[in-house]
Amino acid sequence: MKKFLNYFLPFIILIILAAAYFAYLLYVPKDIKETIISIEQGETAKTIASRLYNKNLIRSKEAFYLYIRATGSQGQLSFGKYLLKGSINMVDVISLIKSGKVFLRRVTIPEGLTAWKTCRLLARKDFGEYDKFLSLCKDSTFAKKNTGFNIPNLEGFLYPETYHFPDDASEEFIISHIVKEFFNQTADLNFVPNEKLDFYETIILASIVEREAKINDEKPTIASVYVNRLKYNYKLQADPTIAYFLELQGKTRKKIYYKDLKIKSPYNTYLNYGLPPTPICSPSVSSIAAVLNPAETDYFFFFANGTGRHEFTKTYKQHLNKQNLLKAANGK
Repeated sequence: MKKFLNYFLPFIILIILAAAYFAYLLYVPKDIKETIISIEQGETAKTIASRLYNKNLIRSKEAFYLYIRATGSQGQLSFGKYLLKGSINMVDVISLIKSGKVFLRRVTIPEGLTAWKTCRLLARKDFGEYDKFLSLCKDSTFAKKNTGFNIPNLEGFLYPETYHFPDDASEEFIISHIVKEFFNQTADLNFVPNEKLDFYETIILASIVEREAKINDEKPTIASVYVNRLKYNYKLQADPTIAYFLELQGKTRKKIYYKDLKIKSPYNTYLNYGLPPTPICSPSVSSIAAVLNPAETDYFFFFANGTGRHEFTKTYKQHLNKQNLLKAANGK
């Protein structure tokens, strides 16, 4: 008997150690930062295991697959999007995916929305607290963490899109995810400095184009006006920047008055040369592309003609003449 034990003892120890390690892989929790994992319909357990492992959500894809096989769970993994966070072990991850309990609600962020209006929209849809959302968006450290740039806030980076979030997603996760979508959507754009515009300046100008343009095919032409003005050191004289700093003061107006043009603010492009200090809204890809590839024009002026489109001119005299002709045609 003793001889038998001496012969098999190493194997017994090896089996115990292997079982202990397998139990460790299955039951010892990992601290997981909020992550959404997407399981597509028809995906195999091996594919799911690889994705979870590559996202550092489980310690072993082999242990995941072996557990699925051992418990006969191959056909029980439900497709959908799942939020994983906190201290969670592999068995918990498998149980969540088997449960099919995906609580995702939809929210659409329109193009041209300011950061605080985006925060208000998210709060109204019960995704979190408005003050927490806004605090994150105004936090320069958080902004740098999520964009890589030394910028004062996240204005301009809350990409307009339809999103789906779990009920228990935190404000930090939601804002980070929206910013990540900005970089996903703009990844294919060629951010070569245009007329000495760097990346952030491009987003600033794109946000102005976003607020000016009602029709996408006019965006490159509108962008050309502002690029020309910057090139020849004209003031931008962009009404949307006036509207922006008025909104910062809690004033919302459909029309900008002459008195508003005299208000001292770094966002007053009627008083100051160059760009405002930050974007004034979240621009769409088409607005950013328009700034990166503006139309080649000699236009320096434009105004809305009441149809959703604009009239463009080279000189201020032409600008006034077109405005007077339009007024006469409308009986004014």
